[in-house]
Amino acid sequence: MQKTQRHTRLVGLAAAAAFPAAALIAGAQPAQAAVPPVLSSIAIAPAGIALGSSAQVTATATNTTAGPLNVSMGIDIPAKAHPTHATGTNGCTPRLLGSITYCGVTLPAGASATLTITSTPSATGSYDFTSYGRIAITGTNDTATATLTVALTAGSGGGTTTLPTTVS
Repeated sequence: MQKTQRHTRLVGLAAAAAFPAAALIAGAQPAQAAVPPVLSSIAIAPAGIALGSSAQVTATATNTTAGPLNVSMGIDIPAKAHPTHATGTNGCTPRLLGSITYCGVTLPAGASATLTITSTPSATGSYDFTSYGRIAITGTNDTATATLTVALTAGSGGGTTTLPTTVS
């Protein structure tokens, strides 16, 4: 009897390896994406503006670990988006460097910092802003992207936001 049970288990494991759906039926849990140590998000308000108007672009970096982290965060600014003002929270002192605005901050466990810029684009079109957050001096970023739409008149634009992704 034991030999039969063992054989049945091995066949079940082989089926689960060959057919992922079989693993779900057998009770195995699907793999979940790991949460990065620094989670990045971005929002634009309003997401659609008239040419000559301004929008607020706000990036947030959140420490998802159980301890404090030194975090680098920033916003990649598209050409012709013209940032005119930058502010930060929770110790973030923004630095404007042409195509990027960034800061470094120490975040306690579970804490967040924001970096907000005012953008006044000089042409109509769509402008993709990307935020990044990472543990300071490492090469792995968590990023998020949002789009600002600039039209000739107010109300004719609309924006989109994409979910964060981790890139190395």
